[in-house]
Amino acid sequence: MFGMTRSSSTWSLIVGVTALALATVLRTSIASSDPVRLRSVDGGQDYYRKFSNGLSSDPSYFPLAVWFESVLDQGNVSLDKDVGLNLYVALTANSDLSLVQRNGMRAILQDQWRTDQSATDAPAVAGWLVADEVDMTHGPGAGYTMLQNVLAQLPNDRRMRYSNYGKGVMFWQTDEQAARFVNDFQQVVSNDIYWFTDPNVSRKAEGGKLLNGGQPLTPLQTRRAANYGQTVSRMRALAKGQQPIWNFVEVGWPASETAAQGSRAIQPAEVRAAVWHSIIAGARGIIYFNHSFGGPNPTQHCLREPGYTAVRAAVKSTNQLVTQLAPVLNAPFADGFASAPPSVEAMAKLHDSKYYVFAGSRENVESTATFLLAGVDNGTATVLGENRTTPISNGRFSDNFGDGNAVHIYRIDGQ
Repeated sequence: MFGMTRSSSTWSLIVGVTALALATVLRTSIASSDPVRLRSVDGGQDYYRKFSNGLSSDPSYFPLAVWFESVLDQGNVSLDKDVGLNLYVALTANSDLSLVQRNGMRAILQDQWRTDQSATDAPAVAGWLVADEVDMTHGPGAGYTMLQNVLAQLPNDRRMRYSNYGKGVMFWQTDEQAARFVNDFQQVVSNDIYWFTDPNVSRKAEGGKLLNGGQPLTPLQTRRAANYGQTVSRMRALAKGQQPIWNFVEVGWPASETAAQGSRAIQPAEVRAAVWHSIIAGARGIIYFNHSFGGPNPTQHCLREPGYTAVRAAVKSTNQLVTQLAPVLNAPFADGFASAPPSVEAMAKLHDSKYYVFAGSRENVESTATFLLAGVDNGTATVLGENRTTPISNGRFSDNFGDGNAVHIYRIDGQ
């Protein structure tokens, strides 16, 4: 070819044909390697089926529990069901299990019930609480021994075993020590870090260790909903996806310290955001801590008391949407479908041939987020629960996140 000459029109034709062929090859290559990867929820959708008298594995079921309540009369259960609860985790010893059963509720019971024949025979009892915060009260070594002893004393009934952990697993222990707590003694596990209300969680040995390289957190870094998702992410990393991770969200003033000492009550918008950030991070259940040991309205029944009406309303509306979307939440993750900017945390799901994107603000500031979608060029993102839509154009859409509690859930209607 050297020494040959061609007209400019001939070279233009050759270049154009070559570019067209290259573009065709690239499109074919991209189409043949779908960037979306489906991933099951932790443990798999049918996880609870393996246990005797287990929780429902129906896709429409998502555990929404309350911690250490009392069920003394029908009025108690009616209030709990009205707010959208479907599970009790620990019950006072004077509670009536027949009321739990007749109302279609379930319970996970603690040590006080283990020798009670009415509990061991009750269909409403889905599992046994092994221990609460033993990582903090006993630490590694003694804590492991205590858990082994408790397991040996439980009825041999194949019911699910559940434990809750705290700051030991989350902050104080090595990954190896924490992983043994999380993986060796139960089949469902949770953690209870109260980022909005705990006066001590910003310390360098606590939240600072997890989120800020061992330096204390500022108030803005501490009091943010996205941290509830960080709690779940830490637990999921330790569990390696082998079991469901649940998460606690407080609904009152759980610390005994005063406002002057740095404690406070959680606010309604914060409850909603904490729940959704937990779920976005992969939580398969929510437990509401409904005890207030400080503040103007001490109680063990926040979700039943008039002093917490606004928080109760937020929990009710949140639970309604969680329950409505339970089939989506129990569906596979669609990893790689939606790319989000650093200002938000996002999760994508595929259910019934539709993609859903759940997104929550990471920082306590207003931001505008643009999402990039794989395989969707144009269409509409319907914002669930907000009666509005936002357009999808050229594989992307944008939306405003007004503050750190902003959460939006999108159904992708596009092509």
